[in-house]
Amino acid sequence: MRSLDDLFLFRKVVDLGGVSAASRELRIPKSTVTRRIALLESRLGSPLFHRSALGLTLTNFGQECHQRSAPLAEDADRIFEFLDRRREEPNGFLHIIYPATIGTALIEPLAADFALLQPQIQLHLEASTELIDPRSISADLVFHFAFNPLPDADFIARKLYENPFVLVAHPTILKGRRFPEEPQALRGLPCLGFGPKSSNWNWRLKKKDQHYTHSFEPALSTFQLSALVTAVRHSAGIASAPLSVVGKEISDGTLLRVLPEWTPLAAVLYAIYPSRRSLTAAAWRFLEVVQKHFRTPHSPMTPYPPYVPVRSNTQI
Repeated sequence: MRSLDDLFLFRKVVDLGGVSAASRELRIPKSTVTRRIALLESRLGSPLFHRSALGLTLTNFGQECHQRSAPLAEDADRIFEFLDRRREEPNGFLHIIYPATIGTALIEPLAADFALLQPQIQLHLEASTELIDPRSISADLVFHFAFNPLPDADFIARKLYENPFVLVAHPTILKGRRFPEEPQALRGLPCLGFGPKSSNWNWRLKKKDQHYTHSFEPALSTFQLSALVTAVRHSAGIASAPLSVVGKEISDGTLLRVLPEWTPLAAVLYAIYPSRRSLTAAAWRFLEVVQKHFRTPHSPMTPYPPYVPVRSNTQI
């Protein structure tokens, strides 16, 4: 395969006056430069340099190659300059996919502030509950919630925070009934499902080293968090809901926490992208804004250490 990189390297050797100077400029070993020039000559079928104790001088063929490669090298320099600016100065188009469940509470207000602070970036937002490979729709970042490990895939899934869930109900649901003290007592009580309609409806509960799975047919199911919480407030059933959303109402007695010693699975928010190198400066900057939000003391979420590459894991 013909290599533009090696032609570019050849021009650097000529323009900088030798292998040593090219090695320093490009920060690659001299032996690598020498080997690649030799391979290029082998592919071209003719030597580019005369070699002597005094150094390298161009052959006639080498002089012609140097002249003809000038436009190519200039174009390459312009492209690299453009890419360097793009990495250093966030700009251009930024396409973000996020779950509607956290849209109004998190992504949308952060995005609005981001757009004000970064007017040189054209920000486009879309809501989706699906686990999407960003390459399939040319998105820069996909935010995705999952209760389980993501399925194997060749993209990066960076954990941003863990959102604890609790079982919660309106007091009237339990009126005239014995308050559940063990998870088996949930049988016969109306339960609400949070997830896509194809879900296997169950809550995997944990109390220290004890585990229990409660399977149910939901009285109502939804993938809209606002609809779930509204149903709880209207006494439609017991739900597994984010503590960050229902915590205040539990504290003031408007809602009751059911089986407080047993906790459902927490939801983990991931930032998904093909690779570190694929992220533009604009995408990195927005990701930093989201991470900073979860590092602030007011955030009820549990932040993860920076950058956990995951070869994915699962949908809600």
